[in-house]
Amino acid sequence: MFRAESIEGYNKLNILDKELFTKFCKRFYEVWEYPEKHIPIKVEGKENYLKVMLSDGDWLHVMANGDWY
Repeated sequence: MFRAESIEGYNKLNILDKELFTKFCKRFYEVWEYPEKHIPIKVEGKENYLKVMLSDGDWLHVMANGDWY
């Protein structure tokens, strides 16, 4: 089971960003048929988004409304 709290950088996030990241992870894992290929490995709080680095080398902008790109 994936736990958002175990990701590097999670403990440095403020409470709102922790909630956003946890909700993002739930939605993100519902989208992928094989999510283990795209595991979030690090998260950083930025001014207007979260930067989420994935195990496949990609990274995502996660916006305050929960959308990502």
